[in-house]
Amino acid sequence: MVIRERYSDQVHSGEILDVLSLNGTPACLLDLRLQTVTLNQQMQGTLQLEESDMSFSQWIHSFGHTGQQRLQQVLHSLLTDGLRESSVQLTDANKHKYQCKMVHLTNGQIAFSLKSIKGMLDDGPASMTLSSNKQKEATFSLNQSVGYQHHRNMIQTFGSESSPMKKRMMHLVDKFPHGLALINHNWEVTYANPKMEEMTEIPFLQNYFKKLWDIFPIREHYYFFQQYLRAMETQETVEFEGYLEKTNTDVQVTVHPTEMGITVFLQDITEYKNQLKALRASEERFALLANNIKDVFWISRPDFKELHYVSPAFKEMFGVPRREAFLDPNSLMEKVHEADRASLRTALDEMAKKESEIEYRLTGPNEKTKWIRTKGFPVEYYGNSYVLGIHEDVTGYKEMLELKEKSQQLSTITQMSAGIAHEIKNPLTAIKGFLQIGAANPELRDNYQEIILDEVNRIEAIVQDFMMLSKPKSSIQLEQVDPEQLVSYVLRLLEPEANEKQIYLLFDCDPIQDKFETEPKRLNQILINLVKNAIDAVDLGGEVRVSIQMASSHLTLSVRDNGPGLTPQELAKIGEPFFTTKEKGTGLGVMVTKKIVSDLNGEISYESQKGSGTKVTVKLPK
Repeated sequence: MVIRERYSDQVHSGEILDVLSLNGTPACLLDLRLQTVTLNQQMQGTLQLEESDMSFSQWIHSFGHTGQQRLQQVLHSLLTDGLRESSVQLTDANKHKYQCKMVHLTNGQIAFSLKSIKGMLDDGPASMTLSSNKQKEATFSLNQSVGYQHHRNMIQTFGSESSPMKKRMMHLVDKFPHGLALINHNWEVTYANPKMEEMTEIPFLQNYFKKLWDIFPIREHYYFFQQYLRAMETQETVEFEGYLEKTNTDVQVTVHPTEMGITVFLQDITEYKNQLKALRASEERFALLANNIKDVFWISRPDFKELHYVSPAFKEMFGVPRREAFLDPNSLMEKVHEADRASLRTALDEMAKKESEIEYRLTGPNEKTKWIRTKGFPVEYYGNSYVLGIHEDVTGYKEMLELKEKSQQLSTITQMSAGIAHEIKNPLTAIKGFLQIGAANPELRDNYQEIILDEVNRIEAIVQDFMMLSKPKSSIQLEQVDPEQLVSYVLRLLEPEANEKQIYLLFDCDPIQDKFETEPKRLNQILINLVKNAIDAVDLGGEVRVSIQMASSHLTLSVRDNGPGLTPQELAKIGEPFFTTKEKGTGLGVMVTKKIVSDLNGEISYESQKGSGTKVTVKLPK
């Protein structure tokens, strides 16, 4: 039901005084907000009433039953149709007839005046009696109209601006996203907005000025009534959470005391509650995971001066209570091995910028070492920066790798021992045989002398290769060398061997101004091994090309031949002990070369294709 805007011209207060006293006419004023009636002396005398102030229900009972119904209907029309004034014929208890005039004032009041009419009214049942249903409708209509009027009076409290402003305020209240209801001091609901009706599924329009407990059973809403009573008695705002079983809705309730009673606000928090339950369930699952896993989850500020979360496994891993870690995160550094602290700090700084990880040692009781691997990465959450990570105890993994490495070393030693025995056994057998022949035939000794000497040299080369493999990296002595001169020296050294096979040794070198810091002996050995292998791989008239390039951060050496090349299977086996494609090779030369390159912190790579030769590249850092 829509109440039309009331007439715009206002009634002067002087006219109200005329109604009550100056005209000598029985008159009274109805305050729609309080539903009280103020009578002048003429009205008191006419209706034979003792009091000048009474409730509207008491005053209306001064008239007959039919008159009450007519008065309610006309009053309803006056309020809902936007009329300024209206009139109705009434009879009082003594069967006196009156013409009752009603004037709607803009201050929320109705002025009534009575004018006596001679003769009796026709009170026949056909014209004056309403059915019980119509009587109910009239009563409901009056309640609805008064409720709307109360609504409008409430809006007027925002100010006395023009009609458009009031319309906007009324629209705002009706469209308020939360439930809103007004309850007077008599615990009667005087207004409820549409949202309140939607949340409670109560048709408040038909329940205005009913007692609150007649609308909401106390047994079902006992907790709500407790809070309403507390707000009414203490005149303090009360906030609480409740549950509306009828609509299955969780609500946040705010009860605010006012001069007229209390104002109740209902906010639907069902979705928030469901999200909160889901969050708690998620937290419980996370706690179940965090409490039963050996790894440690952690969340920290980017500067690592404050920890936001550490999972329970922290104490077992680091031997420090979580409380101490929260109070002073830097105290953890005292548990880290002194040699690893600087690298750990650097890694933590990187984690604040990008994903990173580090392995370091913890010094535990009895000097027992524990290895920890820490991974971390930065995240942004609601405009705040954090670092999330995990600590893993990798001590067992490290011990397994160490055992595996020792096992591999033992396997390599066994394999190499067998290879050494085999490689040395062959020349020893030849030497022994020729010595026996020479002992039996002294005249033939000189014929076998050269063969015996070659076999001894072969044994010496094998022993030298093994000595080079066993030479420790710590014995490296760096010097400033000229790479171009060093390569030229090696090529001159191997030139006679190349000339025997009519092989061309070519050298490509860009102009190099700077010197290079390395160990000359080891670099010489690398070049000698690579060039000799290339010479052995090519046929008569072949070509071996050596090139050298100096960059800002490294030196690149490459040796290319135009020999038969290698198959992918052969290329994959390069560097294994005693693998060789030479008829009398041992494969130790390649192992030695890789060992020396590794000692110099360099890298070696092989490129080869069957029928297209082989290229070996060595990169050494400056």
